[in-house]
Amino acid sequence: MAARAAATAAALSQLDPETRLALAGLGVGTYVRIRLTGVPCELVTHWDPHRPLLVGGLGQGEQRMGVMRLRFKRHRWYPKTLKARDPLVLSVGWRRFQTIPVYALEDHNRRLRALKYTPQHCHCLAAVYGPLAPPNTGVVAIQASAAGPTPPASWRIAATAVVLEQEAELRIVKKLKLVGTPL
Repeated sequence: MAARAAATAAALSQLDPETRLALAGLGVGTYVRIRLTGVPCELVTHWDPHRPLLVGGLGQGEQRMGVMRLRFKRHRWYPKTLKARDPLVLSVGWRRFQTIPVYALEDHNRRLRALKYTPQHCHCLAAVYGPLAPPNTGVVAIQASAAGPTPPASWRIAATAVVLEQEAELRIVKKLKLVGTPL
């Protein structure tokens, strides 16, 4: 690996600066000037030059929306049980969004059975709609009422999860209980 890096560095050092910039990009620690257009005036008026301005972007696949399948577990210190179809705020990588999860458990014949509540001390599956994230991305969930515009002083992490699959084709079945007498 070190030999390959040395060979690449030697090949790039023989190129003229414009070609090197086009092939390898800017080096680590290089100062750059960025011209921003269409930003609010508050960015300039409240900007502190002693604090860094972080600039980032989204990858090509991170801009899509879809259904993700999560391995979901309620946090052991969260006092309440999480109900299906109650809104949660999920923090997935750089993204933070509100969604309504549907919980399920996989039974012995690979069928996903809907759950009304999250299990006490074990994992379940959650299907959520939102910006897609790559598999094995960590997820933190907060109850939506606690993550509002003015969060209370004692908010807690409601659950943790891991993305299993993106663009999931899930078929979650619910047991139907009929009440009454047949005709």
